[in-house]
Amino acid sequence: MITLPFSALPGTPKLFVDYAEHVSDASNFFMGHFSDLMAFETHLQQLERRSYMREPLYAALAAQNKSFLAGDATFANLERFRSTTTFTVVTGQQVGIFTGPLYTLYKALTAVQLSRWLAEQFPAYTFVPMFWLESEDHDFKEINNTGVITAENDFARVAYAEPAEEETRDLRPVSLRAIDERMEETIAQLQALLSASDFSGDLFRMLRGSYAPDGSLQRAFARLFNQLYPESGIVFIDPSDPTIKQLATPVILQELETFPTTGEEVIKRSAELEERYHAQIKPRAVNLFMLHKDNRYPIEPSEYGFFLKGTRQRFTRDELLEIAGSEPERFSPNVLLRPIMQDFLLPTAAYVAGPSEVSYFAQLQPAYDHFQVPMPIIVPRASITIVEGKVDKVFRKFNLPYAAMFLDNEQAWALVPRGDDVADRFDFENFRARFTEMLEELPALAGAEHQNLRGPADSTRANIERSLATFEEKLGQHRRQNDEVLTRQIEKMHVYLFPEGKPQERQINIATFLNRYGKDVLTNIEEACHPFPAEHRLLFL
Repeated sequence: MITLPFSALPGTPKLFVDYAEHVSDASNFFMGHFSDLMAFETHLQQLERRSYMREPLYAALAAQNKSFLAGDATFANLERFRSTTTFTVVTGQQVGIFTGPLYTLYKALTAVQLSRWLAEQFPAYTFVPMFWLESEDHDFKEINNTGVITAENDFARVAYAEPAEEETRDLRPVSLRAIDERMEETIAQLQALLSASDFSGDLFRMLRGSYAPDGSLQRAFARLFNQLYPESGIVFIDPSDPTIKQLATPVILQELETFPTTGEEVIKRSAELEERYHAQIKPRAVNLFMLHKDNRYPIEPSEYGFFLKGTRQRFTRDELLEIAGSEPERFSPNVLLRPIMQDFLLPTAAYVAGPSEVSYFAQLQPAYDHFQVPMPIIVPRASITIVEGKVDKVFRKFNLPYAAMFLDNEQAWALVPRGDDVADRFDFENFRARFTEMLEELPALAGAEHQNLRGPADSTRANIERSLATFEEKLGQHRRQNDEVLTRQIEKMHVYLFPEGKPQERQINIATFLNRYGKDVLTNIEEACHPFPAEHRLLFL
């Protein structure tokens, strides 16, 4: 398999590159490096000494995953979760429609593969992959669309409930949004964009079955994944479940009781981090949101207690603590507190993270210490670009390096060998200069033999020069046409691999490839999601 260093991907955080490639001392901001088995062993021993609420979690997760139509492998893993020698490999993501961009699948499958790898390394333990459905996020505009490559080889977005249709102050978490009849319009729009194939019927039956009206987006997400990978064994966890929130109440109460300590500790670490890198997240005084009239608002401190930002709702400290103790389902963590809540609940051996997540986990060790929760080993997710055969021909035909996919059209075009760099493309300018020099000698040489030959020689030279000019025009036209073909092919290559100037894995949905190749492509993707080595991979179809 061909791989590229993460540094070849535009916009990749330097901290992530250094950590993934194990250079400098970037791993000092984490609990060891993911390639170090001793780091895992130390962490597993720490987890083994702690107690977790396994039985109530098991009951809640079994009910959730039954509604997600999970396969037998998932329920077998849930049974294993009840044992004190079972640990979790966790990842998570917002519940984008149709599973969102490709990297969401890569995260889930990396967790599955990492669980298997850890089981081989530590046979005394069992490892269960889990996916934290970020159903409490209220940024609906970020997840309500997904990208595909159309039948016309263009990149297009398909959107469910156009943002303009939503109220500007609609802050409902995703978990409170029921799928309505507009989803059928979205699926029909997707179907119209993709070319009909032998696999279209299965694809759209899956989509319509998973995204049925009156279901939730998180349930639809999990059901579709379980149809794609029925034997993955992955356990989905929906944190908006009141039972899960009840179990996480201690984290909610501690954040309210000890604010702004969490944020202040993370700010100190961020200052240290920013001496060399970039701080990904900004802590708040209180790292919690609260549901009020079905909308999700940040909690802010005031001289009188607390208030919900953007509202007139006020609470005393005692009032808010009482609500948190009796109705914890009304509270949800922000990006800083979410990992703490997750790892308070779960015996997390490793967390599979994308580049931005890896960067913000570097800020979080003090927060873990504050809550006395072990910080997991952070493992980069698989990073993949799927290269179809017709796209690969562009690289081979024009001798382009694969890293050219991450350049813009002009930069990639400039790498194509032309002129003296190509043996079969002669230097016409040099040829014409040499030929013109010879033609200029023709009248004098002919006249030296006989003066009557000078006139015909002049005419001959003029005819040849006109013929050369005609040929030069034809040559230029030929080359312009070739350059236009090259430009179109490079543009097509970018549509497939770097649409809108972003990596394919962040833009394109799995529906594009399911429609073209069927479920066979899923096996190729799963095999490519092994966590080692930590490099960007090219998956050739």
